[in-house]
Amino acid sequence: MERQNMSEKFKPVVSIIIPTVNEAGKTVNCFRSIRACTATPYEIVWIDNGSSPKQFAEMKFQATRPNVHCKLIRNSHNLGFVKAVNQGINESAGDYIILLNNDTEVTEGWEKRLIKPLKVNPKVGAVGPVTQSRIAWQEASNLNMRWKLNLPQYQSDPQSYSKSLANNFANKYIDIGQLPLSFFCAAFRRETFKKIGGLCEEFNIGLGDDDEYSMRLRAYGFRLMISLGTFVFHHHRTTFKSLHLGVDSLRRHNVKILKKKEEEFSSGKIKPLV
Repeated sequence: MERQNMSEKFKPVVSIIIPTVNEAGKTVNCFRSIRACTATPYEIVWIDNGSSPKQFAEMKFQATRPNVHCKLIRNSHNLGFVKAVNQGINESAGDYIILLNNDTEVTEGWEKRLIKPLKVNPKVGAVGPVTQSRIAWQEASNLNMRWKLNLPQYQSDPQSYSKSLANNFANKYIDIGQLPLSFFCAAFRRETFKKIGGLCEEFNIGLGDDDEYSMRLRAYGFRLMISLGTFVFHHHRTTFKSLHLGVDSLRRHNVKILKKKEEEFSSGKIKPLV
């Protein structure tokens, strides 16, 4: 593991876990947005799953900019999204851990609002943001329909939209009940992973791992929340598309795993995955 700008005295409050497989352009934008918009002392734990030398070099240039505290885990080949996330969690040092996809762009104040409920309420297990992708149920129109909210619709500028949400919904959070929180961006306490384990590696490259972990959090008595005042832009499934992964066949396979897990949770046979 390589450490960039990491002194022994530096103690991050937040660890941001970012797995990558190529997609340097979007990853660079993600790193830039973190650098510009994150005020809480943080580290990036970057896990590269076998990117090409050219794309890796482009990403590393941005990750090693001054004042960017970065730990780099470089795998020789693609170990899968879930394994990479767990590698990052194990190497992280922050009191709070944020899982973040590399095809996202964060906005000002994002991390403060995401970790706020985790600081004050021990029953909250995970917090996610609003996004703009219509595919995701965490998009404004879907949230408005489910909870009769009055969130504005996303237009074209992430920072302007973020300010609009922050101005009107900064301290407003909703409990999502039995719905799964999407882990394109999700915040947790470090202690939560110690208590109930990391992501389930049966899901390998992803698609269903967040559903399983959401069920596990609730089985342990945790609540899942969305910060209505936090916006994170998400291109959605960029890596799946670039690797030409069959989403439908993968979903059918992973649904079988989810059903098995659901039966285990409902029967009370819950074991931490450590």
